[in-house]
Amino acid sequence: MKNLFKIASVLTVGVLLVTGAFAQGKGAKKMAPKAKAAAAVNCPVCKMPLSAKMTKADPVAVRLKKGDKVMYCCSACKMPASVLVKMNKSHKGAMKKPMAKKK
Repeated sequence: MKNLFKIASVLTVGVLLVTGAFAQGKGAKKMAPKAKAAAAVNCPVCKMPLSAKMTKADPVAVRLKKGDKVMYCCSACKMPASVLVKMNKSHKGAMKKPMAKKK
């Protein structure tokens, strides 16, 4: 009886592995870039996830590395001035957009 249970278990696992490999097929290659983009970047100071869009909760624009896209962190965070992004003065109100880079 124990041998029958072991054989059935091995066959079940084998079938699941084979069907999983066929199910991924071509679709797995298309899904890879989306999964990479969804990874959240955490703030090095407060350890909270950075937002891709400015919100009332995340109004501080930061760029962690030169050439990276602008991310937004909470106003309570004590970010160093080297990573802060200058904001346009033409946009009045709570939500300001970062200044465009000069080339």
